[in-house]
Amino acid sequence: MTQAHDYRPAAYLIVLLGLGEAAAASLVPYYHVGYLLEPGILLAVLMPFLLYGLFIESLRGPWLPGSGLVLLAANLLFVAWERFLHYNGYADDRIYWVPTASAVIVLAIAYWQGRGADQPDDGATQAPH
Repeated sequence: MTQAHDYRPAAYLIVLLGLGEAAAASLVPYYHVGYLLEPGILLAVLMPFLLYGLFIESLRGPWLPGSGLVLLAANLLFVAWERFLHYNGYADDRIYWVPTASAVIVLAIAYWQGRGADQPDDGATQAPH
């Protein structure tokens, strides 16, 4: 008998790291004296990880941490580019839609590929007619 791995703790860690990433993106400079928390940016960057949290019970096997790591890496690269390397006050508004669009794409592919990973495909699970 093979022992199944429980990837949910790794998924919870990915959501927690996404929260830190959203906090880093939402703390914007306020002149030269401090930082301001932008709640819209916080929600926009946190949204992919909230959507990922909905899939924690649906995805099984390596698709759960794999899709989370892809989502975390994609958003980390985007936030690093927008906030730290090319910061212009988020004037181009990409920070509001790119993280959610990437989450929809990654999670749709992961759900499509990973939802039936534990189910046999021989038709044995279908109800008789």
